[in-house]
Amino acid sequence: MKHLRKRSFAALIAVFLLSLAISACGGGQQQTAGGSTPPQQNEQGGGTSPSGSNGKGLIALSHKSLNYYAFVAMQEAAKRKAEELGYQFEASVADFDSAKQTNQFINFISKKPAAIISDPNDSEGLVTAIDKAEQAGIPVAIFDTPTTGGNVSFTVAFDNYKAGEMAAMEIVKRLEQKYGEAKGNVLNAYGAMSSSAWRARKEGFDAVMKKYPNINYLAMPAEGDMRKTQDVALNAIAKYKTLDAVHAPSDNPAMGLYEALKQTNQLKKVGEEGHVIFVTIDAEPIALQRIQEGWYDASINQDCVAYGELVIEMLDKYTLKGQKVPIETYKNDSYFWKEAPIKEGQTGPHMVIDPYVIDSTNVDNDAHWGNVAWNKYGLRY
Repeated sequence: MKHLRKRSFAALIAVFLLSLAISACGGGQQQTAGGSTPPQQNEQGGGTSPSGSNGKGLIALSHKSLNYYAFVAMQEAAKRKAEELGYQFEASVADFDSAKQTNQFINFISKKPAAIISDPNDSEGLVTAIDKAEQAGIPVAIFDTPTTGGNVSFTVAFDNYKAGEMAAMEIVKRLEQKYGEAKGNVLNAYGAMSSSAWRARKEGFDAVMKKYPNINYLAMPAEGDMRKTQDVALNAIAKYKTLDAVHAPSDNPAMGLYEALKQTNQLKKVGEEGHVIFVTIDAEPIALQRIQEGWYDASINQDCVAYGELVIEMLDKYTLKGQKVPIETYKNDSYFWKEAPIKEGQTGPHMVIDPYVIDSTNVDNDAHWGNVAWNKYGLRY
């Protein structure tokens, strides 16, 4: 993050916590990231950003939430790519309400958009709406959370299980460097099991931990909530006195781990005596900043910017020209990962972007989505 302006992340977190509290009280009110222009409100609770003319038509996003930085970046990437290619863009936000998202999705059908894209809150529940879009002749593309059915023009997702494995192996590697073997107290403050992504990340993490009997593996439920994650960490520290490593499945709840270590005077930088190994998943800007500063050891990258860009790219290049997305290896040097296979999936062409490790050796690379969202998009917490 060589271009990242030095800021007080403590202040940013305070603002972020306040925004979460406001969203919890405000129901369906849309959030916008600081530093970006708030979109106009429409009757569906999202933003509209006309390109000045009809252009190629409307691409509508039925989004699950804007309560996490990653979701804001996904929407911003889709909006920018759509407008770059000459489309109007409009978004609705369901605030993790599956019924609300289905209604918003169906409402978009009546607007006769060129296409609808979505990050489903419920992989199965949105299928009915997707079927209605197909009946209306409107193609659908999905990112982040694949559906269990429906005719989907293109899906791009992430290997959450592998990400969990990689996070665990980063911890094991550092324990071996420290002790000569993998041992010690390792806390995994895992997310809500109702989330297929967090469940898969826990399963991958668990699978690695089972291979190391000398690790005292503390898998504790924290629901992916920042405050609950902080409480879980404080309880673990109270019981075991010290922790050797900590992990949270996303960067938002990981802030709770950071605060717990700070509160108990166990927050030490990499290389300092008493440092608690700290590994997260997602690689948001705050994780990159803390890797750069030495507080975190690593984060496993999920390319949230690529999600939004790729669904628009594939719709424009293939689907909206009457062609099927080809089953081949996609290549693009603008992404750090460079290439990813497109395979025939349950619902249609399906791309899975592999996770990769960001640590002190590569954190400054401009291609990481966290650096793009922070430096290019100007998205703030």
